[in-house]
Amino acid sequence: MNKNKILMIINEFPPTGGSSIQRPLKFAKYAVKAGWEVHIIAPQKPVRKVLDYSLLKDIPTAAIVHRVAGLGIKNPENNKMVDARFAETAPKSKIFKSFWGFLKLVNDFIFPYDKQIGWMPFAYFTACNIIKKQQIRNIYITAYPYSAFLVGIALKKKFRESVFWVADYRDSWQFKPLLEKFVLPFRFRKISRTDDKVLATCDAAVFVTPETRLEYINKHSGLKEKSYYIPNGFDEDDFTGVTPKKFDKLTLVLMGKLTKVYGSPLNLLEVLQESFSNNYQVIHIGNIEKAILQSIKNAGYTNYHYLGYQKHSEAIAYSLGADINLILLNEHSTAKYWFPGKLFELLRCGKPILALGPKESNLEKILSDTKRGRYAYINDKEQIKAQLKYILENPNQFDTSLETIKQYSREELCKQLLAIYERGQSSSS
Repeated sequence: MNKNKILMIINEFPPTGGSSIQRPLKFAKYAVKAGWEVHIIAPQKPVRKVLDYSLLKDIPTAAIVHRVAGLGIKNPENNKMVDARFAETAPKSKIFKSFWGFLKLVNDFIFPYDKQIGWMPFAYFTACNIIKKQQIRNIYITAYPYSAFLVGIALKKKFRESVFWVADYRDSWQFKPLLEKFVLPFRFRKISRTDDKVLATCDAAVFVTPETRLEYINKHSGLKEKSYYIPNGFDEDDFTGVTPKKFDKLTLVLMGKLTKVYGSPLNLLEVLQESFSNNYQVIHIGNIEKAILQSIKNAGYTNYHYLGYQKHSEAIAYSLGADINLILLNEHSTAKYWFPGKLFELLRCGKPILALGPKESNLEKILSDTKRGRYAYINDKEQIKAQLKYILENPNQFDTSLETIKQYSREELCKQLLAIYERGQSSSS
């Protein structure tokens, strides 16, 4: 078998849009650049309603993409089942609450992992044929959706030591924040058992934060020797030829989600309104839960502008033109360990970052180490005001060099991934 061949099973793949697309897409791009023969199994049709055809240009022409039909169900951008767990969006009458409870039971029973589970058998049989025909040893499978890992379990059972499978956890599965509130107990137990089987079966596991990796190691001590931390990053090519947006007032740009998990902008908006009256604007690119959007409208913050999803190059243009780029986290017990994938592109943008989150945060350390921004506790309006003032009064205090963030380039991160396969090849020789 040729160690320079790799089969990548990627469910969320262009023209499906969204920030989650970037990580596996860039791994594929730079694996080809490194001289590897790359085969990709992806759905025939987009798996989300958000589309971004501009991402198709990032698929390397030398990669062999196998588009596979299946029975997966397109994922909604806003999960009403999840929304209904919260007081702001839960049905008010007992009848409707009972109805939602019944729907939740049906949903968790039919889709124990996620709604793409119907695509996975088709991906598995396609993978078997490609592995046999192309004599491929190296397998890469990324989640979300977590049902993708079922393909890895099945491939490992069939081919045993003839394949080397890396499971790429873009997010924690069984330790996902609020998961036990989102799903019924029987489904949570099923997820935990299957996640444990993934870790027992895969040859290596990759995590995007050191804390997520440690969380899993604490449960599975044997995972320590076969698990790795590879963060998200930025691709310098994405910034080539992009013209920054121009604005006529103080502009803060937020790229990403605003959900119960990711925090609320209300304290920040109050500070901005008090400090700048109407001579500012907050531009939000991404998606937002209806309850949070309604709370912003109810508070009368008319300088908050929600643009929804924008194609990737357009989103970067907004961030390049911003006076300040924003990151918001909440106070969940694990939020101090998080840093969103967009962080690394914002580091590359070179504009000051104002991050709000829990009292202690790894995000604060990264901003301090890279000298790219300031951090404030999300519920301390005086601290938010002070950090905002510091950024505006000291615009030249922030580092804009590429040297200090080169470890986060997608090309460097892909080298780390490929090195895992090379070590696996050496150990089997």
